[in-house]
Amino acid sequence: MLHLALVYNSDDFKIEVDDNHAYVRTEWLRPLTDKEFTSEAMQAYKIIAERNAERVLVNAQQVSILGPETKDWLSNTYYCLFSKTAVKKMARVMPDNLFKKLALASVVTRAEASTTISYSIQDFASEADAIHWLLED
Repeated sequence: MLHLALVYNSDDFKIEVDDNHAYVRTEWLRPLTDKEFTSEAMQAYKIIAERNAERVLVNAQQVSILGPETKDWLSNTYYCLFSKTAVKKMARVMPDNLFKKLALASVVTRAEASTTISYSIQDFASEADAIHWLLED
């Protein structure tokens, strides 16, 4: 059973942790500009790295439609950063919007193709399924 503690909260984004399970949950609360998105994403990276999280849940149901530069940054830089951390599994809860879903999926496909990612990334339609996958060994 997860016991989440809120460690970061803005109008845009929140981050909760359960250190006993090496677990971090992030949630986008509304669509953002690309600049706001990258700033909040780096906040998540900082907390995930500091806490040596092994399991990360990204609730992207309210995520913005990202511009091409931000998608490149995610593919070529952001997802690679986690290979230098304790992260073993990252679950993404995807938006219902097909366009947003395809855009997010393509970012990970490009990241995995261009570099070595040392952890598993899976996409889910529901948070319950994502948590189940993250907590199984």
